[in-house]
Amino acid sequence: MPAPARPARVLVVEDDDDLRVALCRLLAANGYDVGLAANGVEAIEAVEHQAPCAVVLDLLMPGIVGQELLEHMRSDPDLAAIPVAIISGSPELAPPGYEVFPKPVDHAALLAFVRSACAPAGS
Repeated sequence: MPAPARPARVLVVEDDDDLRVALCRLLAANGYDVGLAANGVEAIEAVEHQAPCAVVLDLLMPGIVGQELLEHMRSDPDLAAIPVAIISGSPELAPPGYEVFPKPVDHAALLAFVRSACAPAGS
C-alpha cells in the first residue's frame, strides 16, 4: 500500500508573531503543512532546506526584507517558480508580478491563492 501523500507545504514569512501564528493556524486548519519564518534569514534557510509550494511573504521586516528574499528566490532556478503572495501594510511597495494582499489579510482570498498555487499539476 502506498504511503499517504504529505500535505502541501506553505512557508509563512512574517515578523509579527500574532499574525504569523494566525496565518499558520488558518493554513494548517485547511490541510497545509506550514513552515514559519520570522525574518528573511530564516526564510532563505527554509526555502533552501525544503522548497514549499507557495510562500506568504511580508515585505517589511527587520534585517533581510521581503524584496531581498524575492531577489534571492528569482536568482535560484530551483526557487524562481515558487508562487509568492505578498502581505503588507504598504502594498504599494510590492514589486509587480506578485499577488498582493493588504493587511489586514483577507483570509478567503489568501486561501484561494494558496489552493491555486499548491494544486497538483493537471488538476
